[in-house]
Amino acid sequence: MIDKLSYDDVLAISQELKKESDIIRDLASKRNIKEIVDFASTVEGYSKFLENTVSINKDADEALKGLKELLK
Repeated sequence: MIDKLSYDDVLAISQELKKESDIIRDLASKRNIKEIVDFASTVEGYSKFLENTVSINKDADEALKGLKELLK
């Protein structure tokens, strides 16, 4: 869990952000609105950040699980 969200919840949010950023980027590109394209790229970057955060937290959970077993 990350705060009160499960890993699956965070990944679902991440995927939704990615999907929406693609739509925004497509619309803004057609209208040549660079600032909005940049914004969409930032949203996509945050989506990737969330994915990486879940991955790192899962790895940490596994490492802690192994340490707990050693301490028993």
